[in-house]
Amino acid sequence: MTFAAPAYLIALLGVPVLGITLDRSERVHRQVLRAFGAPDLLAESSQLPDRRQRALVHGLVLAALALGIVALARPLGDVQRAAAGRAGADVLFVLDLSRSMGVSDVEPSRLAAAKQAATTIAHALPNARLGLVVFGGSAFLSLPPTLDHSTFQTFLDAAEPVDVPDPSTNLEDAAGVATAALDTNERDATPSVVLLSDGEDEEGKLEQAIQTLSKAHVRAFAVGVGTIDGGVVPDRDSLGLPVPHRDALGEPVVSHLVELNLQDIARRTGGAYVHWMGAPKDLRPIVDGLQRLPMRVHAGHVRGPEADEFQWPLAVALVLLLLGSVVELRPAIRQGPV
Repeated sequence: MTFAAPAYLIALLGVPVLGITLDRSERVHRQVLRAFGAPDLLAESSQLPDRRQRALVHGLVLAALALGIVALARPLGDVQRAAAGRAGADVLFVLDLSRSMGVSDVEPSRLAAAKQAATTIAHALPNARLGLVVFGGSAFLSLPPTLDHSTFQTFLDAAEPVDVPDPSTNLEDAAGVATAALDTNERDATPSVVLLSDGEDEEGKLEQAIQTLSKAHVRAFAVGVGTIDGGVVPDRDSLGLPVPHRDALGEPVVSHLVELNLQDIARRTGGAYVHWMGAPKDLRPIVDGLQRLPMRVHAGHVRGPEADEFQWPLAVALVLLLLGSVVELRPAIRQGPV
């Protein structure tokens, strides 16, 4: 079972602590009664629940509390997968996870801005098959093209720099993995990639990347994130605290958006380039270009919406509380006023 807000489940750790507290309180209660008078005589003359009934009430309350916490965590029902057939293009997003994508010259960071751009483009292509390649100094296929856009969004949101062991930038490797993941041999197919990057080419393999895409007839659309002025590349010290990334001379490294590289990739492969600054209209040239691509009918499965099922544990919790109230009142109903 999955939860929409799993952080609330941490509160379940407090339930057994509360149970221990109630147990100790019950022991103190019995000691006070023994000091007050004979327990058997007090039990016959009292309308309060006896020890077993109080234990039952405490158990019901604790169980209701645990179920209430589960309800707050919002359990989700099983995802239903339905067959789908759609006419659309294949679009492979190629996301830069290099160290420079952590620069905050666009808020909150270049990587966050790139993910936002990818989400905006994906929403404009409801019938396309979407896939994801992530790269730094090396690249790998994170998600093959799929009709299931919710799965694509999950993989996109989860992509982080720790996914690539080398924090540098190797555009050639990214292009090679992307072309291998796309069906470039099918007749009438026009495979395309959306490159989301700041355009820096640390490995100096921009030309090889363009050649790889061109030979495979893959059209590249590039989204530039960052600013021309740039910003300091972030890093972490030995304690995990944020510090500037420094070069061999000990100077902070400043990264800039290199639009020329991204424009070159797009122009020479028949795509388009845009500088993304957060406005959906900025992406219009790329969306229009992708929508004009030849379409093919794709067969596959898509996930249905995840049903929020918090009402079930909440309903059971309310029943347990009601039952606890009934158990607590039973002695008074049975004996009546003394």
